[in-house]
Amino acid sequence: MALLAPTGLGAVAAAPPAQAAAAPPAEAAEQAAEQAGAGVSISGHGWGHGRGMGQWGSLGYAVDQGWGHERILDHFYGGTRAGTIPDVELSVRLTALDGATSIAVTSGADFVVDARRITGGDAAVFTRSGDGWTMTGRRGGCKGSDVPATVGVGRIPTVAPTGAPGGDRSKMLTVCGTDRPYRGALRPTVDPSGASRLVNLVRIEDYLRGVVPRESPPSWADAGGGRGAAALRAQAVAARSYGASERRTTWATTCDTTSCQVYGGAASEDPRTDAAIAATAGQVRKSASGAVVRTEFSASTGGWSAGGQFPAVRDEGDAVAPRHDWTVTVPTARISAAFPAIGEYRSMTVLARNGLGADGGRVTSVRVDGSRGQVTTTGTGVRAALGLWSDWFTPAVAPVTSQKTQWMLRTTPTAGEPDLVALYGDDASTKLACDLDGDGRDGLTVYRGNTWYVRDAVTQGPADATFSFGAAGWTPVCGDWDGDGKDGIGVYDPASGTWWLRDTAGPGPADVSFRYGWSAAAPVVGDWDRDGSDDIGVYDQRSGTWLLRLSATAGRPDLRVQYGYPGASAVAGDWDGDGRTTLGVYEDGRWLLRDSLLPGAPDRVIGYGGPGFVPIPGTWGADGVTGLGVGLPVS
Repeated sequence: MALLAPTGLGAVAAAPPAQAAAAPPAEAAEQAAEQAGAGVSISGHGWGHGRGMGQWGSLGYAVDQGWGHERILDHFYGGTRAGTIPDVELSVRLTALDGATSIAVTSGADFVVDARRITGGDAAVFTRSGDGWTMTGRRGGCKGSDVPATVGVGRIPTVAPTGAPGGDRSKMLTVCGTDRPYRGALRPTVDPSGASRLVNLVRIEDYLRGVVPRESPPSWADAGGGRGAAALRAQAVAARSYGASERRTTWATTCDTTSCQVYGGAASEDPRTDAAIAATAGQVRKSASGAVVRTEFSASTGGWSAGGQFPAVRDEGDAVAPRHDWTVTVPTARISAAFPAIGEYRSMTVLARNGLGADGGRVTSVRVDGSRGQVTTTGTGVRAALGLWSDWFTPAVAPVTSQKTQWMLRTTPTAGEPDLVALYGDDASTKLACDLDGDGRDGLTVYRGNTWYVRDAVTQGPADATFSFGAAGWTPVCGDWDGDGKDGIGVYDPASGTWWLRDTAGPGPADVSFRYGWSAAAPVVGDWDRDGSDDIGVYDQRSGTWLLRLSATAGRPDLRVQYGYPGASAVAGDWDGDGRTTLGVYEDGRWLLRDSLLPGAPDRVIGYGGPGFVPIPGTWGADGVTGLGVGLPVS
């Protein structure tokens, strides 16, 4: 679907002030990094804080799944209900006039300043004087000639049209300099701190006509044969609720920027968004107590909303978002400048996530290390400091080139010379055997940080696929979770015992996630029940106990087997080719293998490898038998 992105990020309070530039800082950083040649690649998901409704997700649900606006709102704003309000008046701070010492207002129709009538085509000029304003008339409008007479009009004069302008913008009040027409009235204001402001007094239904087209593209009404109009109706209700719930100051209930909602006045109006507002007139979301709810929203959730006031939910509609997945390169100099206490930047490590979606979800804690020290902050803090699209991100780990890994593989569980030898990966990578292309033979897969480097052939060469899924410090696994003949991927978080599994090999949200294990347990994978799909389990490295599930789900162990000893690593495989994965342990080149899932003496004791070698069992031949493999770092 080729659609424009939302033109604003209103009701998000998420973009740092620097994002007012032509390109977001992350994008500018990427361009700078290309020129400087030294940067950190950061991949992520979504655009904005992700709380409440995702605007792109609402479009995806409307167009691809045919949802109406009520269902969209129910999905994103859990715990709220539909309600209505009258056409209340709002006071909107027009931030472009903050601090102005002179404000001029004109209209093509007659208007009044308090009780003073101004002829249409002329202007009223307000100038700060002490703690209030003086007013001077100006013949001929904004660029005309001032009338000599000056009168005091106090701290908060009201400029109002004498009649309803309808759709004629020339009869509305227009602010000179910005040339923006506004419905309702205007108030030059001296706020309680003594600062100059300009406030627009406008009915909420008219206010929305200047908000909705700035927050969601009116062209969405035409998407999907008109189904996209439901997303605009959802936006209208969310914007109405947000505006009605605002209580920013004593002199203005809301403002006109992304700190509140983007409001462009009458110049922004569009018939398609006007129709969405009219179709939902008065509709809001209310809490159980009946209060209007502050319905935050952002451009793209990345696939999961962030939670907070509203329950976090999966956002399948967000798949259409242009920032559903993103990658930027941030110069290391920019990171050092953003966190001066660290000195020269060295690394960034994600310490904790919220557990929702791909790679473990949004970052809740991250450490930035440098030559002089380290800083621990939040994902939101890094996002603001570096101008990232969201706080759901993963920094790439720089490759290690000091030592590569030599894979030495046997196609059978026997001793002897390697049948296959290849250089692939490095000494800092986790090595595993995965049949990700479904050809019946495992390829070479390494995992480092949160990045997978997949080679389908058992030969030296570049990766066939590289993608991010997981987090630093997690353990990669692979298995045919859905029985389709191809391995999917997964990661295991040893801190919490949480599994995140995908049925396919590539980036994206986990298809399933669940807890099974604990910090002292190592994940193991195999087809324990010979049903054609892989199951999960954990191996207690302290006691040599296997606790196996006969599915890739949470629950109590289906099998508990004592086989192993402290210091030995678990290795699982189909050693006899009967289609069932069974047990094994490895230590310093000694393989002790069982052909069943029962405790007892080894059926096979094989010497292959040695101290410093990493065991990598896999199906390297064409007969389905698990062979032996070892990896050794070489200079």
